[in-house]
Amino acid sequence: MSNLSAIKLEVMALPVKARAELAEYLLAGLHDLGGEELESLWVEEAERRYQAYLEGSVPARSATMVLQEARERLRSILYSDN
Repeated sequence: MSNLSAIKLEVMALPVKARAELAEYLLAGLHDLGGEELESLWVEEAERRYQAYLEGSVPARSATMVLQEARERLRSILYSDN
């Protein structure tokens, strides 16, 4: 198992609020990237997700459903005891 894989497993075992705090910290570190580098990373991610969709490993979902799920997750994070 790679170090990154081990870290991912460890992070997913954290309480939701701790994971959210870590995600915020990691995302803040991306603000230091240059515009071209950041754009390149987003293009790679979009291509990865589109390929997963084409392969059928990621189902298509409506924007309404995605936003509803995001709101529900946010509510659970904000109002949970974790």
